[in-house]
Amino acid sequence: MKPLVILLLTLFVSSCSFFGSEKTFPEGNYQLICGYTTESYLKVKKENPQNVEADTYGDDPTYHRSFLSLHDKDQFVLAIDDILLVGKYRFEGDKLQLTDDKKGSIALDIVKLKKDFVQVKGDFSQFSSAHIPNTERLYINFALDKTPIRETPSKFSSQVNLWRNAPVKSESENEIKARALNFVDYTIAYFQHISSSGVHQNYKVEGVDSPIIYAENGILLKDWEDVPASWKELFYDEKNAAVAYKYLLDGFKNGSKEKYHVTGLLLITFYLKNLRNSLATI
Repeated sequence: MKPLVILLLTLFVSSCSFFGSEKTFPEGNYQLICGYTTESYLKVKKENPQNVEADTYGDDPTYHRSFLSLHDKDQFVLAIDDILLVGKYRFEGDKLQLTDDKKGSIALDIVKLKKDFVQVKGDFSQFSSAHIPNTERLYINFALDKTPIRETPSKFSSQVNLWRNAPVKSESENEIKARALNFVDYTIAYFQHISSSGVHQNYKVEGVDSPIIYAENGILLKDWEDVPASWKELFYDEKNAAVAYKYLLDGFKNGSKEKYHVTGLLLITFYLKNLRNSLATI
């Protein structure tokens, strides 16, 4: 029996080599659902291995505004809080290779695959970020988002995520306004996505942490003292952020006073679009 076992093992190894061992997953929009530093990953894995599976969810606010989009066969958008990479992707063995012509390349190890879930590991140290740890490799879980895209641009589009590109110097008033306006565009796309998903209860406003209050009966602008630090950090310094805040304030003052006979997410989206139109004229 021993020679037969050896023969079967040989055939099995050969067939694996023949068919290849490349790990891939389908193109689509993948929402970030959990992340670990290497240290925290190993610690959690030791305590409870089930808590580091590819389908493990977390609740950090950065997760709700982070994603990986693979589309059009070889195009990608990776947005992890204040890191935005856009370009071409390809699978190589057990890696997902992402190449942004302006910012460089990153190879993400495909650690685990489950139906509609993928866990990758990567070194983000080459990319500047105020929030993402870059002193050790990160393990990141993504879940396939099956929400139908009914309106464009979607929240997964690079077009409405340019605000993630942190300024390296103080910006002009027009540049500041463009950054603030782009974030409003992202906010509209974010709420439209939630509306399309059908999951309206307990929706996560952390994905649009901003100076705006999103209420069942409309939107309001927070006082400057209550503006989240994370939104101010989108700008070069607090002085630039103050210019952006005044821009939003003027948009609220000059916006249309229309009344809508709807509530909830739909009303929020209508008012955000009104604000956007107002800002575009300033």
